[in-house]
Amino acid sequence: GTAREWDRTETVADTAGETGDASPGGAKALGPDVDGPPGGLAGIAARACLGEAARVIEAAEAELGRLDAAVGDGDHGAGMARGFRAAVAAVREDTGGAGASLVRAGTAFGDAAGGASGALVGACLVAIGTALPDDDAIDAAAVAGALRSGLETLGRRGQAAAGDKTMLDTLDPFVTAFAASAGSGAGITAAWGASLPAAGAGMRSTADMISRRGRSARLGERGRGHVDAGATSMYYVLRAVGDALAER
Repeated sequence: GTAREWDRTETVADTAGETGDASPGGAKALGPDVDGPPGGLAGIAARACLGEAARVIEAAEAELGRLDAAVGDGDHGAGMARGFRAAVAAVREDTGGAGASLVRAGTAFGDAAGGASGALVGACLVAIGTALPDDDAIDAAAVAGALRSGLETLGRRGQAAAGDKTMLDTLDPFVTAFAASAGSGAGITAAWGASLPAAGAGMRSTADMISRRGRSARLGERGRGHVDAGATSMYYVLRAVGDALAER
């Protein structure tokens, strides 16, 4: 990756994997080849990613609610949809960099979503935005570091780790795979696409886990057989971001 990563053409790996999802492929540019304010191209890309994530989560709201109702109170889908609507609204007039937009979006998300998961996702977005340089000098290594910061914030604030049947079971393997891909020289879009199968496998693995966090922890063995709603919503967000990046 280079300092102009957000404005170069990259090839996205086929990420259909075991999930059978149609994933972005082919050569696509991350950002339009236009002049703009400092951070403009990265900011445009980040806000497009938020918009696509909001669209996907709103479409999946009922499904996420059903998954959550199997082990909890069933409000996960509604909370995530509220959070993303607020996040998108908060940055609608932004013209600057990705970092500042993500901090603003994360703050709005946490305020609007409600519940433990809303606060956690909001804090994760804020951490990612804080770790990104607020200009166009964002390459895959910078994104990898920001994702790691978001992951660590999520684990620390939620007092959870991979294996606890939470959204971390999707995000943790994704972040690890992204860092490895970036370290091998892949650009942002290619590394993102190549890491989605790891995220999907992590999401599916939660069906065999016993929850150790939240209300679902009370179910013990009865919680097996259900994919975690948070792990599912995290996968949908990551996939949506990959789609948005590939279309720019």
